[in-house]
Amino acid sequence: MGKPVEPGGSDPLSPFGKGMAKEAETLAKFKGRIDKILTDLQKSPASKQKLEQQTITRDAYGGSLDSASALYAAYNNVHGNLVILSQLLRDLLEGSGYSALIAEKGIDGIDAEQARRLQAIQAQALKHYRDPKTGLPVSGSQHGSDTVGSDAY
Repeated sequence: MGKPVEPGGSDPLSPFGKGMAKEAETLAKFKGRIDKILTDLQKSPASKQKLEQQTITRDAYGGSLDSASALYAAYNNVHGNLVILSQLLRDLLEGSGYSALIAEKGIDGIDAEQARRLQAIQAQALKHYRDPKTGLPVSGSQHGSDTVGSDAY
């Protein structure tokens, strides 16, 4: 027989860790930390808006050398991926905040706009998801689709 569950905690033998707190205060603190990270990200050089402004023209690489053109193309590829990564990070942090609200208050704890936003975040994440082993898009992940079923949250 396992130990009794502590108030505000979970079964110490659960797969989720010993004494994992489920209190609303803990979730509210977590959401507060997420909100601060989002605010800090928006103010940092890693924000999507600031990354989009950091472009380099082809002329900056000099002459008509093939290697200059290749460097320009590589920079633009990396730059584009960093802009996408920054937005995905922001979206995933925002989604974590909504998930904390749902864990605290249940699905009725978020309004229709928050639910719509959570679905949009999931759709965007799925659009960029790749199989970790192959690096290829995962079939059935609704790439390019703007609609996600009710299992989005």
